[in-house]
Amino acid sequence: ALLLCRACLGKFYYVTDRDSGAKQKVESGEFDSTVGDRAKAAKTYREVVVYDPDQVCPEYVILYDRLDGGKTVTANDAPFHLELPVYWVNVHRNPISDPFSVHYTVREKIKGLIQRRASGTCSGSKPVVLDVRRVEDSELWNRYVGFKAGLHQRLRSMGETRCLTPNELDGRPESGHALTSKLLEDEVDAEEAAGIENMDFALNELLLWHGTDEESATAIAESGFLSGSAGTEKHGRRFGEGAYFAEDLAKSIGCAPESLAGVRYVLLCRTVCGHIWYTEKFSDTDAHQAAKRSLKHSVLANPDGKGPREYVLFEDIQAYPEYIVQLAVNGFFTATQEDEAPTNQITVQ
Repeated sequence: ALLLCRACLGKFYYVTDRDSGAKQKVESGEFDSTVGDRAKAAKTYREVVVYDPDQVCPEYVILYDRLDGGKTVTANDAPFHLELPVYWVNVHRNPISDPFSVHYTVREKIKGLIQRRASGTCSGSKPVVLDVRRVEDSELWNRYVGFKAGLHQRLRSMGETRCLTPNELDGRPESGHALTSKLLEDEVDAEEAAGIENMDFALNELLLWHGTDEESATAIAESGFLSGSAGTEKHGRRFGEGAYFAEDLAKSIGCAPESLAGVRYVLLCRTVCGHIWYTEKFSDTDAHQAAKRSLKHSVLANPDGKGPREYVLFEDIQAYPEYIVQLAVNGFFTATQEDEAPTNQITVQ
């Protein structure tokens, strides 16, 4: 690894030989830095030394491999990502040896980005984003990343490099992409929040919405989606058992009850759908069983081929609840069991 840094040298002390007193010359105020020109004296390198960390801003991390001695580039089907998202406050920490669990209220710029995603993926009345909190939880993240690594390994063992995408499954290669994925392609702030640059599309990693209530949103952000546990509601599972997500925010809003203050809660989640079982049945409560028999990792339900589409994930570690979003919305009803819509409320023991 290399760091490419901005450095402010000021008035530098120039020397061609070793000089152990260079630092003292800077500390005296006579100079601001040292330039050791060993390239001129010993045909090696010219080095720059600063003694105040405020003189340096590490701007880029460069990860490289030496291709000497006949070595060639090794193909890697998995994209390289930092261990933690670069925009996280805790990006500098080791998520395994230095655990953390914090919820941060995001900056206005990121709130505006979430607002654009909400408006761009909602087929109904456009919601107003009131508040956004980012979930930085090392335990949930480690489990999520572990699932991705395991899935990559399973794909390689089967001679596969990627999973079929939603638009390939529904027979609409031009228009059948996940709404959230299409929206990400047009965004320029990928490094500011979960974006196209840090998603693993070979595994069908998607940003999807999940509607719920305030208490459940907090519980999920702390413990994850305990889908299938004794504490999970089982009724109203239109397409089998699992945690339900949607690309159309309107669908998730319909599953989020409105509070007395007129606020609805949704989670914007990273999800790994893997190999997808696709169905256009209006309802199929055994879809999860058919999918598992076919070694699929999720269900994509597109009722009568008309939508709105829903994604059903079988394991809690397939989803990371990255943002808790509070919305104000007019003109939406809350789905009930009679509406034949899945209940997305998750309760935790």
